Amino acid sequence: MSEPQQYREKYWWEYYPLHQIWCNDICPLFPRFEYHKGDEYNANRWTLHWLIFTVWTMENFSFGIDAEISVSGGVWVGLCIPYLRFTAGIRNIHFGWQWKLDRMLRRKPAKKNENGEYNL
Repeated sequence: MSEPQQYREKYWWEYYPLHQIWCNDICPLFPRFEYHKGDEYNANRWTLHWLIFTVWTMENFSFGIDAEISVSGGVWVGLCIPYLRFTAGIRNIHFGWQWKLDRMLRRKPAKKNENGEYNL
């Protein structure tokens, strides 16, 4: 007996023609706002994504500044203030060749010699 196939509910922009161009996941031309109602375990949360900017709420109180340049993650800078997270850049880029480049740039594990010591 085969498992029934599950379908997700479409976002409002997916009903319009050419939505992949003007409202894509990497750099949407129109602002995308998402809201998730909280429950007894999670707080209410929302996300706003427009062009290369993303703002979302967090459940913890924190401060921070960070940046990332990676083969599999993209290029972005971020700022954390209490309960809010701001990022600017391109995130979650997926190319077919990225895993090859990622494997070439990865550090090799240390090997033990015949005495059980790690070679340096």
